[in-house]
Amino acid sequence: MAQPSLSSSFTYDWTYDVFLSFRGLDTRNNFTGNLYNSLHQRGIHTFIDEEEIREGDEITPTILQAIKHSRIFIAIFSDHYASSTFCLNELVMILECSKSQGRLFLPVFYDVDPFQIRYMTGTYAEAFTKHEARFKDEKDKVQKWRDSLLLAANVLGWHFKPGFESEYKFIRKIVKEVSLKINRIPLHVAKKPIGLKSQMLEVISLLGLESNERVNMVGIYGIGGIGKSTIARAVYNSIADQFEGVCFLGDIRVKDIHHGLAQLQETLLSEVLGEKDIKVGDVYRGISIIKRRLQRKKVLLILDNVDKEKQLQVLVGGHDWFGFGSKIIITTRDKHLLAIQGTMKVYEVKQLKGEKALELFSWHAFKNKKVDPDYVDMAKHAISYCHGLPLALEVIGSHLFGKCLAVWKSSFAKYERVIRKDIHEILKVSYDDLEEDVKGIFLDIACFFNSYEISYVREILYLHGFHAEDGIQELTDKSLMKIDVNGCVRMHDLIQDMGREIVRQESTLEPGKRTRLWFSDDIVHVLEENKGSDTIEVIIADFRKDIKVKWCGKAFGHMKNLRILIIRNARFSRGPQILPNSLRVLDWSGYQSSSLPSDFNPKNLAILNMSESCLKWFESLKVFEMLSFLDFEGCKFLTEVPSLSRLPNLGALCLDYCTNLIRIHDSVGFLVRLVLLSAQGCTQLESLVPYINLPSLETLDLRGCSRLECFPEVLGVMENIKDVYLDQTSLEQLPFTIGNLVGLQRLFLRGCLRMIQLPSYILPKIEIITTYGCRGFQSCTYEEKMSPKVFVNAMCVYNEYGKSFINVYSRNISFNDVIEICNPRWNHFFHDFKNLEYNLFCLGLIEGRVNIHDYGINVTSMRFWFRNKFPRIALWCFIEPGKHLDSVVLNFKLNVLINGITLLISSCDYIFYTQRKTEQMLCCEIQGKVEDVVLENEWNQVEILCDMDHLKPCESERILKWSLIYVYSENKKEDFRLFDNPDSPLSNKEIFQEMERVEEMLWVFGSTFARMEQELFADEDMLHVEDDTIE
Repeated sequence: MAQPSLSSSFTYDWTYDVFLSFRGLDTRNNFTGNLYNSLHQRGIHTFIDEEEIREGDEITPTILQAIKHSRIFIAIFSDHYASSTFCLNELVMILECSKSQGRLFLPVFYDVDPFQIRYMTGTYAEAFTKHEARFKDEKDKVQKWRDSLLLAANVLGWHFKPGFESEYKFIRKIVKEVSLKINRIPLHVAKKPIGLKSQMLEVISLLGLESNERVNMVGIYGIGGIGKSTIARAVYNSIADQFEGVCFLGDIRVKDIHHGLAQLQETLLSEVLGEKDIKVGDVYRGISIIKRRLQRKKVLLILDNVDKEKQLQVLVGGHDWFGFGSKIIITTRDKHLLAIQGTMKVYEVKQLKGEKALELFSWHAFKNKKVDPDYVDMAKHAISYCHGLPLALEVIGSHLFGKCLAVWKSSFAKYERVIRKDIHEILKVSYDDLEEDVKGIFLDIACFFNSYEISYVREILYLHGFHAEDGIQELTDKSLMKIDVNGCVRMHDLIQDMGREIVRQESTLEPGKRTRLWFSDDIVHVLEENKGSDTIEVIIADFRKDIKVKWCGKAFGHMKNLRILIIRNARFSRGPQILPNSLRVLDWSGYQSSSLPSDFNPKNLAILNMSESCLKWFESLKVFEMLSFLDFEGCKFLTEVPSLSRLPNLGALCLDYCTNLIRIHDSVGFLVRLVLLSAQGCTQLESLVPYINLPSLETLDLRGCSRLECFPEVLGVMENIKDVYLDQTSLEQLPFTIGNLVGLQRLFLRGCLRMIQLPSYILPKIEIITTYGCRGFQSCTYEEKMSPKVFVNAMCVYNEYGKSFINVYSRNISFNDVIEICNPRWNHFFHDFKNLEYNLFCLGLIEGRVNIHDYGINVTSMRFWFRNKFPRIALWCFIEPGKHLDSVVLNFKLNVLINGITLLISSCDYIFYTQRKTEQMLCCEIQGKVEDVVLENEWNQVEILCDMDHLKPCESERILKWSLIYVYSENKKEDFRLFDNPDSPLSNKEIFQEMERVEEMLWVFGSTFARMEQELFADEDMLHVEDDTIE
């Protein structure tokens, strides 16, 4: 069905007050005719179809227009109403219009019971039997008729039974009800209700008109001038006729101030009940009267411009105050008030966008829907400036109506500096109602912090002296600002301009007498003309690049109450001679002097940010006891950080990209409240500090410190540390005391080519990140929490980079340290490969001193037997790095059991930076120190468990390939057995077969060994060539 025009939708200049739907043959000449005459006599303009008998099914254009432009629908259901397909189609159209437009539908059941219609009995059943036969191919149409009749029968209406009641009195009741409905004069909505319809329908949808089972409340909130009241009035006009009583209480905020809440209660009762001169005495008596008189009435209440909780408490204090099906609408600028009522749906008024905003502006600026072609660009400028605020579009559009293009341009220049007074006054209402502390917060945000991250804004507001959290919440609730999904403050431009205008009005002629300065020209004027005063509290300057301040350097001397000074992109003819001691924030990017003024003693300074400045040095900050944030990022002339021991509250220290920094005072390692310590990109820094004990530290960032060779010893337990960045440093190892970083979650070692050893045993459950753009490796975890024993440089690693030695960490499970791991004795003679190969592969095989294992399974157990004394053995393990051609983290585990008793559990993690897919070889020696645990003169079984993991993110891949045991010649051959258990010895044949297996595997082992030898020596020869070239 076509919708009414915008004008009829909201101003409701209806053509007909009542539309009568009936079957002519049943009631035209009796009941319906009498009803029509009674309505007409009372001046109620009523549509009645003059055709005696309707032929066909289709609704004529005349009737369709009458339905669209009628305020109330009365359907007279008679005995044979359902037999007329025309009546049924008409009913469908009426109910659709009633639902979509909120029109009142009143059923009259004339000599027919609603039960008969609901359950399709009697003549209604007979009629639909015929319809189903006639329209057997149009079942949907028939079903729609059924549904419409059911819906109508469930609406509360009038039931008339001839002979049981006077028809005259019955019709008089209907006329009285209709008179009450049409006597409600529609409220003025808007001259041009552009974009209003969709928002009105959304609110109506939230009200749930189809349900009469409970009381529904809907809150409409938004900034001043956005159209809250306009929408509420449109909804009122649309649905008011559906209620027994209605009341629109406009501008409650003002009426509460001037007349009080008791009078508002009296107005509510009078309008809903239709009684004059109702008096409640006081608000508490008024509450009782409202509840008693209205709790059985279906009412529509609209409370406009509510600003206090008490107003809601005395006017709509509970759902049980009103009858079922009642609807209550509340408009407010304070979203928080809506939450107080509990079960309430809320609707935020949306700004006009695109064509709708342009259309509304055009109606006021040109008195036409279309924009004058010569003014298109300026009109779009206006739309952009108004940001869809209907109030602004109307006021500014009306102001520019009939003006030439030059005046438009001049006006926009003024709008950008000074907001129009009429808009200002309306928007300023919300501001005037704020407490003084919240007013200050609002002005700070309006002048400086729109679009800033809320966390930063809170901190600066706190340092200005405000209770930021509560104030920000109140401003948000009052729709004066928002916090977007990215956590940034958003304030409407017009509201921001209103706030700035309030500050401008503090001194219209002299900016130096205002509390806040943000406009570049004003700041330059104050500094160059030395016009500062003790009124100024905040200066935030973000200058254009072409501005240079030519001053004497003493302008800040008069600003005795300046608390926040933030300067960016500024050029000054000289540095400041004076800085006020009242400062709590000093943020001066590009500060041009080499030092701070000598008499600068700000006892309450909390933030000192001198990034990209020319500072060369600064004295020990003795009086900066409140300092919590210190930033010298990019200070390329800074060479040393002095003692910070007098800064007990320092929470963040940033020294990033101080490329000439060479020394940091030891006191930095003992700042108990330090949360962030960052010195990334300090390319001359070789050592951070010798020791650290920073219990509050969460992040340590030293990435890019390319000369950093030493990580500080950690003296105390640090539970709060989460991330340590050591990327692209020259660190070779981490100290054993790094285990005190018990809270560490992520360790970044990307590009640390000299870092081999990882003390993973003392860094359990952390993620080790060694490659950019990839997830980290999960370090191994251990159940035992005891401190490990360290076998220093006990494991020798051979790979494409040469030979390296790493520590092995052992969890001591025996108090007498029976087994220990030590450095291979031949590592100093590694270049004598031929002799080494001969001992291993020839003599070892002949004398039965060598055994080799092929790891077809992931975890391997190697066994041998000894008596009298544990033999000194060499253990060799070969691994393949797999398919990974970047840095990998490898974990090698080595456990030793004697006679089933575990005497050694050890492990070591190390990083392997692969450039070629080559094997690696690990070797160490194992020896027994004490003989107490062995069986004297009896055979003892030794089991060696080896496991090599390639740690992937959240999983592991074992890549151990070969292992070899060699028993040194100092051990008597008759005191050890490598192949068979002396208690169940192998036969000679079996021993021979085992020897053949070992010999075959040794030759494979040897070829791998030789290949590694060739690659290693080739790399070393290349290094010698490079060294010779350098020399």
